[in-house]
Amino acid sequence: MQALLRNLRFGARMLSKNPGFTFAMVITLALGIGANTAIFTVTNALLLQPFPYHDPDRLVSVSAKDKTKDRGGTLLRYELVRDANQSFQSVAVWTNDNLNLTGSGEPLQVPVARVSPSFFSMLGVQPELGRIFTEDEGRPEGKPVVLLSDSMWRSRFHGARDIIGQTITLDATPHIIVGVLPGNVQFPFVGPANIWTPRYFELSLMTPQRLRMGVGYLEMAARLRPGISLARANAELALLNQRYREQNPTAPDADPAVVMSAGNLRDLVVGNVRGKVLVLSAAVAVVLLIACANVASLLLSRALARKKEIAVRTALGASRGMLVRQLLTESMLLALCAGVLGVGLSWGATRAFVTWGASQIPQGIPIDIDLHVLLFMLIISIFAGILFGIVPALQLARVNPNTTLRDEGRGISIGHKSAQMNNLLVISQVALSLLLFVGSGLLVRSFVRLLRVDPGFDAQNVLTMSLSLPTVNYKKPEQQIAFFDEVLRRVSALPGVRNAATSAALPLSWMRITPVLAEGQPDVPLPQRPFIDIEAISPQWFQTLRVPLRGGREFTAADNAHTPGVVIVNETFARHFWPNQDPLGKHIVIGRGPVPAEVIGVAADIKNKGLDQDTQEQLYLPFPQLPWGNMNLLVRTAVAPQSITSAVRAQVAMVDPDQPVTNIQTVEELIDGSRSQPRFTMLLLGAFSATALALAVIGIYGVLSYSVAQRRHEFGIRLALGAEPADILRLVLRQGLILAIAGIAIGLTASLLLTQLMSSVLYKIGTHDLITFVLAPLFFLCIALLASFLPARRATKVDPIEALR
Repeated sequence: MQALLRNLRFGARMLSKNPGFTFAMVITLALGIGANTAIFTVTNALLLQPFPYHDPDRLVSVSAKDKTKDRGGTLLRYELVRDANQSFQSVAVWTNDNLNLTGSGEPLQVPVARVSPSFFSMLGVQPELGRIFTEDEGRPEGKPVVLLSDSMWRSRFHGARDIIGQTITLDATPHIIVGVLPGNVQFPFVGPANIWTPRYFELSLMTPQRLRMGVGYLEMAARLRPGISLARANAELALLNQRYREQNPTAPDADPAVVMSAGNLRDLVVGNVRGKVLVLSAAVAVVLLIACANVASLLLSRALARKKEIAVRTALGASRGMLVRQLLTESMLLALCAGVLGVGLSWGATRAFVTWGASQIPQGIPIDIDLHVLLFMLIISIFAGILFGIVPALQLARVNPNTTLRDEGRGISIGHKSAQMNNLLVISQVALSLLLFVGSGLLVRSFVRLLRVDPGFDAQNVLTMSLSLPTVNYKKPEQQIAFFDEVLRRVSALPGVRNAATSAALPLSWMRITPVLAEGQPDVPLPQRPFIDIEAISPQWFQTLRVPLRGGREFTAADNAHTPGVVIVNETFARHFWPNQDPLGKHIVIGRGPVPAEVIGVAADIKNKGLDQDTQEQLYLPFPQLPWGNMNLLVRTAVAPQSITSAVRAQVAMVDPDQPVTNIQTVEELIDGSRSQPRFTMLLLGAFSATALALAVIGIYGVLSYSVAQRRHEFGIRLALGAEPADILRLVLRQGLILAIAGIAIGLTASLLLTQLMSSVLYKIGTHDLITFVLAPLFFLCIALLASFLPARRATKVDPIEALR
């Protein structure tokens, strides 16, 4: 211990003697450690930390999927699993909904979670106030009760502790508040919810009878019994799935291709971001390696100044082991100082990540620096200290005291081996930096492609907003149709409005799927029919979004609930089901409809699954023939869209003063939001690659500057013998270019092998994109040439007389 303290004191003195040198190394390392700690903070929260529930390792999600999509959970499937399973201690379901809160202040549409009564007990969550739901309240005849989220309790009800037993009105139905959920427990797999109700067998847009016909609107989770493995549970679920098909042969999800299985509950939350987080983790690990190589190169350069010191200590009896321990102690001290600074940098980076990337990461999971993160910082600091310190320590420990003290003052360099090691470190920095540079280049090229994607509609000057009608007030389809017809009539008459329409789904998204049977296709049972997106729209929808028709006609007011069913198909649907045929006049059986609908038009393809996804088959139906209480209003304007928001709100209030208007945004904002995730990933990886590039340039500059300082004697001789300054310039530039070209060759090889891991985050760009793999090395070569020029120019100014003195 005394030896360690002595080494620490000596190391602190040595570092304080060269504050500029020490500062440069600490900052370099702090950038690498800080970036790694920040990304690990996110990785720890999303992928490693268990959910804050009782015994979270036994919680699983239960899903029903076919080869292409998740079919969702149905009421009948849930009841079968709940009542017949032997593997689960408890089973729960949930779904999200929107209800209108009225009676106290301005009408407000609130996100609601409909959960089975077993939901909170399965998770082991107790309310902050009141109680959880009872089994009786989770039945159709049960009392309408709710739990409030902590945020809703504090914002709407001012944190009143006497809130239990009070009544609120949701969709014109009184509900009794029985509890308030704790603020420190989140439910990220459920989605946004300010109010919780046990009426999971209801949905504001569908009747209970329709829900029992096989609508897949539920998510399901379960808690494994003690001693039951996931494999055993999945084996039982396979048997229950077979029983479900036998008991419900006409259900839409009774298809033999549908598989019911259990998996990690966390995958419901982080399944879509796991790959991106791992790519970023690999990127910051590369940045740390480059920083370590940079600092090791600096320490090797500094070793020349310490040769005499090490030689004297060796001559006085210091063993090689003592010297290595002393030098490693200095490196560790340096790394720990950088680690402390890195924690501060990572805190700021994490806050920025959470703020700017809020829409790109799962909500409801706290992302904070905890003991695991601090332990990670300590480990990588120690690792970094050993990594960058071991090579210089071993090099210095091999110093021959006799040779060093004899040659002191003659300008002899530290040695060929040290120069080789320095060169290898620079080559590794260039290779690793190019790897990141190529990766960020691929993301830039991918994002540029995404910017050029034609969505298939005109997004300029279109305002959107959501209107969700309460089922109690608008139970009948005729009431829903009358409401939206009146809203459209009023909004269309506003000054500055060119067109107005309604649709169930917003552009770039979908709302409902249903099994269909196109004319000419085999008449298979309902569960085996293809599930296709269906969209309910008003007659002016195609004009509002300026989506052209390739044939046929648009919907008119005459296409109502009392006329024969009609449908417009998109081009993808027509090509898939009727290749080289005229779709007009053909018929489609939609869902359980007894009468086929006639195709009256073919619409141009639009992006209906997001900008980065291929267009899927889609059907458009007139709203009166497929009424829906949750619709979106789209308004094309001749003025700035935001300027008419208040006027549109006023027209809706004139139709129903208790009807809230939500999710107000332009279609351009909608499109920009769909690009936010690839943009965020691109900017992060770009920042890391820029840092790596800067470190590599510093490495090239540093090693050449060191080389020029060591070769002053040689350059003096060359100049004295008649060499021109241009010859010296070419000599040094050649050394820098050789290092850069060697690093680029290794980096390109590594990029060809490793960029395949990025395929999931690229859009219409191959992982071996030729333009990226040509331009990135050329740009890097130019930067390396510039970094080499400054030391080379300094070498040409060596005074032969001064150098030879």
